[in-house]
Amino acid sequence: MEVKQIIAEIKEKMDQRGGLKHMYFVACGGSKAAIFPGLYLIQSEAKNFSATTYTSNEFVHATPKELDERCIAVICSLKATPETVKAVETANAAGAITIAMTGNMQTGMAKVGQYVVTYSNGDHQDYSDSNQANALRIGFEVLHQFENWDKYEKAMEAYQYIDEIVSEGKKNCLPAAQAWAEKVEHEPVFYVLASGPNYGVAYSMCCCHFMEMQWRHAVCLHTGEYFHGPFETTDKKLPMILLMSEGRTRALDERCLKFLNTYAENFIIIDFEKLNGGKIDPSVAEFFNPVVMIPIERYYVSQLAEKTGHSMDERRYMWKVEY
Repeated sequence: MEVKQIIAEIKEKMDQRGGLKHMYFVACGGSKAAIFPGLYLIQSEAKNFSATTYTSNEFVHATPKELDERCIAVICSLKATPETVKAVETANAAGAITIAMTGNMQTGMAKVGQYVVTYSNGDHQDYSDSNQANALRIGFEVLHQFENWDKYEKAMEAYQYIDEIVSEGKKNCLPAAQAWAEKVEHEPVFYVLASGPNYGVAYSMCCCHFMEMQWRHAVCLHTGEYFHGPFETTDKKLPMILLMSEGRTRALDERCLKFLNTYAENFIIIDFEKLNGGKIDPSVAEFFNPVVMIPIERYYVSQLAEKTGHSMDERRYMWKVEY
């Protein structure tokens, strides 16, 4: 069943229940970063309902009292981690409508979700059909069908450009990414800064790509919060990555860039506005930042992996020990 049809069925049910009041976006790890675009979209654009996010296990153990039959829970896990399967079951038990986003129809998520959305994944995935892209699709359809959102058509048009933007972005940034990897090969810690739609990207780069896949310490910072304490650690040597957004929060990133240009030296910029090059309409480009930026920032980290010989697939604990 396509997302459009799923949301149409959900709307019929919600109309009978008194209307949609809240959406929950639930996941852990990289999947939590992946569903952040849907959360950001709904928090930004919805007029008559709201949205929050939970990590899967907290959703299970500290289930919000508001969760009931007038809520939609979008819950994501590629291979269906046990706590995320349990999160779907928790939402089901509370009467909420669940949308399980997962890698295929055979996972534990697919077996317990009321609705299932599978997404492209792996080394050769279609980024226009990724978990980030589908979290956005769900959000766009909810806004369109529940509130007649006026930017819906522009958003749907944008999907045709995603794979092209990512492909061109990787090609164009390769020399810079390789030079960066050589420069930071032995650095033990990185700061990643972002705002608005890209904050989930910064989380993904830190927790998944630096810490999980490269065993490097990484700090995720919001560019708006950077000036309220963390900037005191800034010096000429600290490796920093600034993820610049296209959209309303770009002013926060530009303020950060101005400071880095004055007081830092060892930093790079990954800028969605340059990657996009005006292809996606400015009225909706903001929401597509993460769909492009996550594969691009991972591409940077993969160059570090190539340089050091530490595979992005190598693990010490994950899937190897009991946890």
